[in-house]
Amino acid sequence: MSEHYTKDTLECTAWCCKCGMPTQHRVDGGRQGPCLVCLLKRETESEYRRIKNGLEAEEREEHERKNPKLF
Repeated sequence: MSEHYTKDTLECTAWCCKCGMPTQHRVDGGRQGPCLVCLLKRETESEYRRIKNGLEAEEREEHERKNPKLF
């Protein structure tokens, strides 16, 4: 049975199946939420993807500026 926490609880220590170790988890509505380590990792990866996609778009625009289409 899962634990229920008070409304003042913000974090708890619990086992994370993705990390494979006990980590800090967010508490949402009195119940255990996602792992904070996994959340940070996901945010970092999405920011990396966003930056990479932005650089690729800039390179594409620069290439099109240098080599305009004839038709």
